[in-house]
Amino acid sequence: MNEISTRTGRHGGRSARRALRGAPDLDMLPALERGIPECEVMDPARVEQIDAASMAILEDVGVIFRDEIALADWKRVGAKVVGERVYPDRGLVRELIATIPSGWTYRARNPEKSLPFGGKHSIFVPMTGAPFIRDLDDVRRWPTIGDLNMFHKLSHMSPALHSSAHHIVEPMDIKVSHRHLHITYSSMKYSDKTFMGMTTSGKNAEDAKSRRWTN
Repeated sequence: MNEISTRTGRHGGRSARRALRGAPDLDMLPALERGIPECEVMDPARVEQIDAASMAILEDVGVIFRDEIALADWKRVGAKVVGERVYPDRGLVRELIATIPSGWTYRARNPEKSLPFGGKHSIFVPMTGAPFIRDLDDVRRWPTIGDLNMFHKLSHMSPALHSSAHHIVEPMDIKVSHRHLHITYSSMKYSDKTFMGMTTSGKNAEDAKSRRWTN
């Protein structure tokens, strides 16, 4: 129920009913549950052919990982690792894929705006990472943290958007070393919907999920 309906009630007369009709409804729409059947573009034999070829590449050619943590993780689960090249066998790949949940709950700061995700559920989020903005004066320029704040507010007010994303535009007036902190803070301050933390580096991801935000 919006603020006007709460203030005027159901017996406020014609002017109150007119105001109620004209008041914007900012209640977030529920997640989309798709009812359209899946479209199979290939028959099972062709799918198996592609699967066999991709598994052969992984087992025989391998994949180079230039990250010590990733290499340690592959060793821990039993993959063959030679230098920076990993040769995961198909049995291991299928075992790891089986651990991925088919769905989960996307938690929001406001529990009423948490959403089911995965399976047939879809959510709508703003685009992210725009390096430029065209303002109301039709000037193309670099965005600022103020612009990002505004887009987070608009995302919060839009019923059709289920998330405020993160850097809808890149705030170029903030140092790169600190930028992810300001982006995360803006996401939480100006919306109580779900948002995405910055994953551009391991440190940024750790900062985004840190308990310090809630202290």
